[in-house]
Amino acid sequence: MSRTSSIIVVLSLLLATACGGKKDPGAGSGSATGSAPPTVPLDAAAAAPAIDAGAVAKAAPLTRETRAAYKKHLSAGRKAAKAAKWPEAITALEAALAAIPGDDRALGELSWAAFSAGDFAKARTSGKASVLGSTDPKIKAASLYNLGRVEEADGKAPAAAVLYKQSLALRDNETVKARLDALGKDAPPADEPLPCAAPLPEAELCTCLNATTAENMDSPDDAACELAPAGVDGFKLATYKVSSMGEQQHALVAKQAGGWTVVALLAYVYNPGMMGISEDWSLDAPKEETLGGHQVVRFVSKKSRSDSDMGIDEIETEDTESLVVCVRGSGATPTTCPIDLVSSYTYLRDRLGISGDEEMTDVADLRTKGLPIKSARKVTVEIGADGVAKIRAVTGHAESSQLGDKKLW
Repeated sequence: MSRTSSIIVVLSLLLATACGGKKDPGAGSGSATGSAPPTVPLDAAAAAPAIDAGAVAKAAPLTRETRAAYKKHLSAGRKAAKAAKWPEAITALEAALAAIPGDDRALGELSWAAFSAGDFAKARTSGKASVLGSTDPKIKAASLYNLGRVEEADGKAPAAAVLYKQSLALRDNETVKARLDALGKDAPPADEPLPCAAPLPEAELCTCLNATTAENMDSPDDAACELAPAGVDGFKLATYKVSSMGEQQHALVAKQAGGWTVVALLAYVYNPGMMGISEDWSLDAPKEETLGGHQVVRFVSKKSRSDSDMGIDEIETEDTESLVVCVRGSGATPTTCPIDLVSSYTYLRDRLGISGDEEMTDVADLRTKGLPIKSARKVTVEIGADGVAKIRAVTGHAESSQLGDKKLW
């Protein structure tokens, strides 16, 4: 399973009902920095209206007064948090969010203040919103740490360990390392098993998938799932809601000897209908070929993400192409998908361009230096008749764990 999928699986656990218990301030203010019932079709527009990325530039810019109010409340929240005055910090940070709703910084710091005040429900909700709404590795890492502290304090060490590991993958931090080390043998592997991996009748797949996310729904009526053709026999695309917050998961399911199973998680898509976030995903027509007497199917998907931060007049865009390679099963041998990787990725952070520098004075210290920031990476996958996949980096810095030779059969 990819790291992104692992993060989603863990985050999907974090909307459970919280319990109390005041905790120490830890890393300091601002955090360490039968037959199945009918399924409900997913209507993306109704479930979570997507934001037109092009419409962001047409939006009215924030006023200087709004930014000043945001900065005032954010500073007051940080000051109160430094003094461990958690109720005051929560009030100030919520005021900052009233000025600029969905701001990932304020959400992250609110999660820490709420955790420190013993309000685990608020800490989970705000922390998760910060993680989902930010692509800044420092902010995302700090919020993952905050969520880990909540899970640890709530007696859920395995979930905490996964969150700490994901935080460290984004940013090296001694405080986070110490918390992870303290969990010792309770720390599990970072990857989580695929949902609904045991063979099921096709009619029961959506029931199974919805059950895996039931605790994340505000109402049972929010659950939704549908199966669609994947473009090649023996495979289907399952799309189901992960929570009531505009999250969806696209999964690849395959027909096995004993029924249908999930064989890969293709993409997680988040469209909250707010916070300047817009994500689009598509699946290309799969390509099948015979290699060494085996049927190999390639699934290529594309995801684009736009995230505007109007508070500091900046925007991030990400374009990701992912590759899943499956080998069809035969007889008792199941269909598997041994390759699941990001084949190309481009990132850009730049000015949004709807506010002038003179309007940004009050938030100058929050703005990103060195814009525009660009990065890109690409890998190729060549599979021989011997079943060896040669995975090589073409441009950029791909994860070393993805590269090399991999035996598929």
